[in-house]
Amino acid sequence: MSLKKILIVIAIILVIALLVFAGFKIYKYVTPVTVTSSNNEFSLQIPGKVDFKEAASGSSEYVLDIYSVTDQMMLYSTILDTNIDMDLKTAITSEKNNISNSRENAKIASDITQMDIPNCEAYKYAFTYHDPNFESDLYSTVVWIKTDKHIYILDFEVVSEKQDKYIPIFDEIANSFVENN
Repeated sequence: MSLKKILIVIAIILVIALLVFAGFKIYKYVTPVTVTSSNNEFSLQIPGKVDFKEAASGSSEYVLDIYSVTDQMMLYSTILDTNIDMDLKTAITSEKNNISNSRENAKIASDITQMDIPNCEAYKYAFTYHDPNFESDLYSTVVWIKTDKHIYILDFEVVSEKQDKYIPIFDEIANSFVENN
């Protein structure tokens, strides 16, 4: 074979390898990843564009604990029993009203709004607060989801500079909620 033919074959192989690599990256970016709580009670779909890892806080208090190092985004989740006698919206209102006592420089960013998650009663609200560990303000969306079995609390947080990117992503993740049998 001549040198010219060898260079053409090498160029074709490099182009094919590049296309395969790009195709894999695009596939990974558009394909959501299903994550399940540590106790297998529920699952969520995380969009492929969110590069995340598990166990952000290291706390056993959370049944789901993920974070994105790239964007400084966190998702924590806890579960309450539904045998607690409370009106969900009243409990959320009480929690929201106490935020300024539990978070430094907390500012309420939204009212409580109802979410449309199938077979669930769900509400959310958002706020910002200063986190000295990040030396930054964090934007937080708190979602309460009540089913026949449990009340699930999803706490989404991200540094304020990334909130515009993550507000729709947080809604997308919350709306993917599925309670496992």
